[in-house]
Amino acid sequence: MIKFVRVKKLIQTGANPGQKYLARIFRGNDVSMDQLCQEITESTTVSYPDVLACLKALEISISRHVLNGSAVKLGYLGSFIPAIKATAMDDLDMVDASTIKMARCRFFASPEFKRSLAKTSFSEANLEIKGLQ
Repeated sequence: MIKFVRVKKLIQTGANPGQKYLARIFRGNDVSMDQLCQEITESTTVSYPDVLACLKALEISISRHVLNGSAVKLGYLGSFIPAIKATAMDDLDMVDASTIKMARCRFFASPEFKRSLAKTSFSEANLEIKGLQ
């Protein structure tokens, strides 16, 4: 279940500009590598150091491949795909590395993961919980 909060936002474009209210995701606490290792260790027969070693190796391997221009497909989750933003030029000969303004990595969820996301439910986050103020 995904938690959300209600927020006020000033909308400046479109047919109905002005103060509006909308739902925003409430992330709560981010999940650390340590927490992932603990969860995987508890649900498998693999030790914490082995899980950590595998996750770090996965992290390094994904980074290396994306930085080399390759997409990395992770089955059910989806794909990490390198992308660039470049300036359009009038002549083919004017296109070179200096026309590339930014490199980034995009994540595309797999069709199966998208279907799971489409089926998720939502509930409003309780911000009255002590310690969140």
